[in-house]
Amino acid sequence: MTQMFPVRETAAGKRVDFKKRYGWRAKIGLISPAILDTSAEQMRKILPEGVLLSAITISAPIQNLGTEQGTRAFDLMVEGGKRLAAEKVDVLICGGAAVAVMKGVDGDVEMEQALRRETGLPLVMANGGILAALRHFGARSVVAISPFIEPRNKEIAHYLNASGFKCLASEGLGLTKNVDFAGQTPDAALQLGLRVARKHPDAEAIYIACPRWPTVDIIEMLESETGKPVIAAPAAWIWGALKALGIRECTPGYGRLLDSLRVG
Repeated sequence: MTQMFPVRETAAGKRVDFKKRYGWRAKIGLISPAILDTSAEQMRKILPEGVLLSAITISAPIQNLGTEQGTRAFDLMVEGGKRLAAEKVDVLICGGAAVAVMKGVDGDVEMEQALRRETGLPLVMANGGILAALRHFGARSVVAISPFIEPRNKEIAHYLNASGFKCLASEGLGLTKNVDFAGQTPDAALQLGLRVARKHPDAEAIYIACPRWPTVDIIEMLESETGKPVIAAPAAWIWGALKALGIRECTPGYGRLLDSLRVG
């Protein structure tokens, strides 16, 4: 006979329910083309109790965000999705927005079709998740910021324009290595966001690209300073995944988009 353990309180006063497994509400899978450090940590900050993030990197993670490594990463993302499906996740986030954009406007669609065919899971695509968040606010014009070099920023602007938005500006820090994206402080994103937003007061939203760039902690401050909704990649992807799961809550303090889960 299985012994049933009640909720207990530890010596430090923490209550522990010994009958609840990790991910007792749901499991979110994340496949990334880069090493998972800051990106996964940012997403875990947002998740409500009982939702587990199962995150993996492709078998050959990229370091320099160039065309050759980006193309190779694209081909490995489907393999990663199949690995997560075997882990019985309930929804799959396909990261690598910049990787998909290198393929052109249809990059997300191409990857989504392959992942849906191979996994059968509900999907939140890297760029599709951003577009859904912008549409949630009814934004038509947007400014974008990133840690990237100019060619990657131009690709972001082209993608947004081709997707029906007007990208008024797309500016970055000029970095190429993923490890350098992760090594920035949140203030780097805040200051760039403020500068670009002030130059383009007509923008209706701010898009912050790259989940490995530390950004979620400055969402509320940037929204407060500019009066505009801020769509940061890791927050938008978790918003999309929780919506797909029917979970209408998250950790408070990470901006209007996530707050909409509780009131929508």
